[in-house]
Amino acid sequence: MSTRRWRPRAAALLAGGAFALHQLRYLLGYGSRSHHELAAQGHAYLTVVAPLIAVVLLLAAADVLMRITRARPDGLGEQPSLRRLWAVAAGFLFSAYCLQESLEGLLATGHPGGVAGVLGYGGWAAGPLAVAIGFVVVLLLRGADRAIELAAEPALRIARPRPALSITAFLPSRPRPYRRVAHRLRARAPPLASIP
Repeated sequence: MSTRRWRPRAAALLAGGAFALHQLRYLLGYGSRSHHELAAQGHAYLTVVAPLIAVVLLLAAADVLMRITRARPDGLGEQPSLRRLWAVAAGFLFSAYCLQESLEGLLATGHPGGVAGVLGYGGWAAGPLAVAIGFVVVLLLRGADRAIELAAEPALRIARPRPALSITAFLPSRPRPYRRVAHRLRARAPPLASIP
């Protein structure tokens, strides 16, 4: 797939991944109190962002389905390596988390600022979460590209098998002598009638 074609898909998946990273970080850090902590620390704007991200992800999925139905073999190209994509996705997700938490620390009341706002109360878990979610994002990107590639391949055509030749086809042809079917069979009487 050319880079231009999968950039919107990657952006949608990274946006969804950044939202999932933020929510999972708070769930790991605060447990069952995560919802109350999110509300207390100025995360009310996420109630508007979440549906927008869902719409963007649905549009990306619709784009993949459309490309699968209209796939052509000439539109395929080279892809970046899995490791490179994974590193870029994980780095982006962690950077987006750090930027989001830093801005929330500056702008939202009740949100801790600085390093405590980013890494405090379980914020350190954002690093491993970014690596895991980045891997899922890359697998989804690769899976979508592979599905489009498979749809673009020409249909497999299997030739009909030819009938097998018998050995008699290779023997010289001679006229067959006439055989009498009932040559050695004797005539027999009709069956006895059953008596009631």
